[in-house]
Amino acid sequence: MIRYLVKNNFKLMLRSRWILLVMVLGPVLVIAILSSAFHDLMQSYEGVEEFRAGYRIGEGSVAEDYMEAVKRAGEKAGITFLEYPEGNPKKVMENNDLAAFAEFGGDTYTLYESEDFKVEGITLEYFLTRMMRELSGQALQMTVPGAGDGNGEETVTLPVQNIEFMPAVSAKDYYGIVYIVYFCWCSIICAAGVLASEKKYGIRKKFQVTSLSAFRLYLGKWIPLVLVTTAGMGVPVVLTVVLFDIHWGNAMVSAGLILLSIMAGAAFGLLLYSLSDNLAITIIVLFMTVWFMGFFGGSFETYMFSNWPDSVRNLSPIYHVNRALVETSCMGQSVYTGSSVLYLLVITVVCSAVAAGVDRIKRGRV
Repeated sequence: MIRYLVKNNFKLMLRSRWILLVMVLGPVLVIAILSSAFHDLMQSYEGVEEFRAGYRIGEGSVAEDYMEAVKRAGEKAGITFLEYPEGNPKKVMENNDLAAFAEFGGDTYTLYESEDFKVEGITLEYFLTRMMRELSGQALQMTVPGAGDGNGEETVTLPVQNIEFMPAVSAKDYYGIVYIVYFCWCSIICAAGVLASEKKYGIRKKFQVTSLSAFRLYLGKWIPLVLVTTAGMGVPVVLTVVLFDIHWGNAMVSAGLILLSIMAGAAFGLLLYSLSDNLAITIIVLFMTVWFMGFFGGSFETYMFSNWPDSVRNLSPIYHVNRALVETSCMGQSVYTGSSVLYLLVITVVCSAVAAGVDRIKRGRV
C-alpha cells in the first residue's frame, strides 16, 4: 500500500509543472542576479605584476647617481621606469598610459599617482621609499664604516609563523551554493498540489479507515516529496555549474549535504502542515522561518561579513550547511560538515516523529 502511495503522490507532484518550474528557474535567476551584483564586493585582491612609471631628474638631484640602480631594481620588481625630461607630469601620464610619475629634485622627490592606478601608485611609493633608504644607507656606509643603514638602528629579525586561513570565495561560488541550500528548505511547495487535493476531495478521511499507520501515511508524502525536490534541485545545480562554473569541491560530500537539507526541509514543511492543517498558513510560516534561518545563516548577508555573534548564527541549520559547503568548495573540507549532518538528521527525525504523532492524534489513535 505504501508503494502505491509513494508512486501516486510522486506522479501528482510531477503534474504541478509551474511549481517545478519555480523550483528550477528560481535558484538560477537568483544566483545569476546576486553573483553579478556582489561580484566586486567579494572579489579577491590581485597583486600588481608589471606597470610603467615615468620619471624626471632635476638639476643637482642626488637621484642622478642612483637612478640606474633604481631602474635595475625596478625591473626585478616589475616596474619599468621611463624618462620624460619635459612636459607636465599629469599630461605625460595621461598621454603615455603611465601608472605614476616621479619627479626628483635635490634630495627629495614628488610622486604623482593616477586615480586609475591606485594600487600601482602605492606600490611605487613603497618601492621608492625603500630604495632611497637603502641607497642612502649604502652611501653612508661608504663614508662612515659601521654606520649601518644610516639610522643608527640594528637589524632585527622577526619570527615568522604561517597561519591557516580561508581562501577567498568568489560571488558566483558563494551564491551558487547558498541559494541551492535555501531553496531546498522550501520543498513543501512541491507537495502543494497533493496536499490541496487530499483536503478538497476528503482523501485523508478515506485513509483513516485503512490499516496504514500514521507514520506510513506520512512516509507516503515525505518520500515522494524528497524525490521530486532532489530531482528538481539537481537541474539548477547542473545549470549553474555549466553557466557560471560553480565549484562544489568534494562532490560526494556536497551531494550528501544537499540531500540531507532536502530531507530536513521536507520533514519540517510536513510538520507545519500537520500542525496547521492549512496549506496557506503552512507556506507563510515556512517562508518566514526559512527567511530568518537564511538571514542568520548567510543567505542574504555573507556569513564572512556578518556582524551577528556565532551563538546566534549557530542556531540556524542553514548556517551550518552553508559553511560546510562553501568551505568544502574552497578548501576541500570543513569542520562544519559533522555538525551539519547531525543537525539535519535531528531535524528530520524529530519533525517526522512529531508530524506522524500529530496525525495519529487527529485520527483518534493513541
